[in-house]
Amino acid sequence: MKPPRWILWAASPLLLIVLGLSGCAVGNATGWSVPKRTLSQQVDLITPSTRIYLPENATDAVPALIMFHGCGGLRQLQEDYARAALDAGYAVLKVGSNEARGIGRFGAMTQVCTAQRLWGQERAADVRAAIELAAAEPGIDAERLALIGWSHGGWAVLDAVSFNAEGRAAPSLTGVEPGLPGVRLAIAFYPYCGFLARHDAGPLPGAIPVHAVLSGSDQVVPTQACVDVLADAKAEGGAVEYQVWGGLSHAFDEPNPPNDPRIRYDAEAAARARAHVTTLLNRYFEPS
Repeated sequence: MKPPRWILWAASPLLLIVLGLSGCAVGNATGWSVPKRTLSQQVDLITPSTRIYLPENATDAVPALIMFHGCGGLRQLQEDYARAALDAGYAVLKVGSNEARGIGRFGAMTQVCTAQRLWGQERAADVRAAIELAAAEPGIDAERLALIGWSHGGWAVLDAVSFNAEGRAAPSLTGVEPGLPGVRLAIAFYPYCGFLARHDAGPLPGAIPVHAVLSGSDQVVPTQACVDVLADAKAEGGAVEYQVWGGLSHAFDEPNPPNDPRIRYDAEAAARARAHVTTLLNRYFEPS
């Protein structure tokens, strides 16, 4: 017995959505739908949306912290961490990956945050391009760079580190030698881990130390998946350290959180997180 025609009509849009999502996933996973660029083209892509800040009164080139935002784009939390880093004597690069691709807030929430567009492996090319921008700035010591990413940005940072450990460049880059020159530290806050992430399937251990802070009450990304990945990497001899901060939600350090009950701002924890980042920078680079 055939189902009533109205059921078929009602199901058609849902089927199209499912097929569309599946197509996006396959395209991202295989790389066929990801734009391929040379390193120079990638630099040109992110340059207009990358802000570079140098600490006041710096007389010599200083180490730099390169920032990668979450799926929703640059937020107040990047401003807060940037100020803390600048006050400690470090330069800052804030990379607007969404802005570089013309992705507004609505597109970010409906496409990037739902993994239909701009996976971590694609943003790993932004990581490499940002290193070039840092190296071109006379006030930055290109041999002392640190990466930091939050949520989706943490995914990108961990994928970039993973590709580096594999001895290959990000798959969306063409004609470039593998490597993350000058990077001495990678930091990830509540990153996405698990299915779709390259670092879930690839060898995360490598020459670049990785430090991660995970939210113990995260309802947006699977904390346990990150624990598994990072614990395995550490057991295999990787320079990997991670902490699970109990009772905190995803994006606990964003003072202007979206209207999402899963995200709760914690001012004390946010201050502790910024201090943690400064401590790590001071550990790996002599403070200015």
